[in-house]
Amino acid sequence: MKISEIETELDALKKQMATKVTEIRALATDDDSDVADVQKGVTEIDDLQKQIDDLQVERSAIKKAQELSDEERSLKGQTNMKIDPNKTQETVEVRDFMHYLKTGEKRDNGMTTTDAGVVIPKEILDIQKVPTDVRNLSAVVNRVSVTSGMGSLPILQKNTARLTTAEERAENPEIAKTILKSVDYKALTYRGALPLSMEMVQDAPNLKTLLNTYVQEAKELTEQYQIGQVLKTATAVPAATTDDLKTAYNKGLANYNRQWIVTESFYNAVDLLKDGNGRYLLQDSIASASGKALFGASVLIVADDVLGVDGDAKAFVGDPKAFVLEAIRSDVAIEWDHNENFERILAVALRADFKPADTNAGKFITFGAGK
Repeated sequence: MKISEIETELDALKKQMATKVTEIRALATDDDSDVADVQKGVTEIDDLQKQIDDLQVERSAIKKAQELSDEERSLKGQTNMKIDPNKTQETVEVRDFMHYLKTGEKRDNGMTTTDAGVVIPKEILDIQKVPTDVRNLSAVVNRVSVTSGMGSLPILQKNTARLTTAEERAENPEIAKTILKSVDYKALTYRGALPLSMEMVQDAPNLKTLLNTYVQEAKELTEQYQIGQVLKTATAVPAATTDDLKTAYNKGLANYNRQWIVTESFYNAVDLLKDGNGRYLLQDSIASASGKALFGASVLIVADDVLGVDGDAKAFVGDPKAFVLEAIRSDVAIEWDHNENFERILAVALRADFKPADTNAGKFITFGAGK
């Protein structure tokens, strides 16, 4: 390909790139846009930039070849010349915009080899991850995918309708009307990125997979705490004795799929209680996330600060799927190379809203054991 042809194609690609950058910039600043659409646009910009880089390298190689002396051309012909398109630099405007799209902010500090000195010493050892609470409340609530950033969802309340008797061939009695409640939502964007130096990734190949899991867990914990905030809005019930707990469980929650979501402090307090026959209240259950059941209902344990503060013996009892609505607009995880800084970036983004739906479906218990 002649240099003139390359330059013509370069001009066309650069114009296409400028148009696409303007389009994606507008999309990235629009509150109603979808993160997935922005991500797709970023990929298209990356592809255009790569095409431009490749052509610039070809143009440079042709120019250099034309300037070689006969002796130099002979020497060059005897070796395999490899061209790395990644060596070219992006324009300042494109580079900065791409960084904004991918991180949402200016990069101040990332994870460097120095930061990770304790984890990755000079002699690479197996990396041990600090245990993270992987029990995610999003598995037990009503997660609904929505197609817009804001709107209203109809929620069917607890059914109390009954059929009535009727004479033969008489007109059918009307069933009590269904009780629908509209729940308004507005998806908020939760996002974060973790920059890793390429030196770290190269020196500890399993680190990227490890930290990818870490980033995903950060997203799951975001859901965990947001759902906890909704559960705390349930009808407050104080409990000081075992009988108080039984009453809270037994009354007002008929026809709901009851379960317990409890803090570690609540679990510990109840785990020490016994009934009148000296048997512990918590019983083994293979169907429960914690392996325990309370009054026949499964028990799911969360950190104290999900439902309160450290040391709080708090619990939600009822049907979390009926009580909590999680409206999901988008849920994406991405990773990319940032060649300018020789780093790899892991990122997640969640657009969602968390709302109480059927507020009769649960109670929020504060427990203080009686003397």
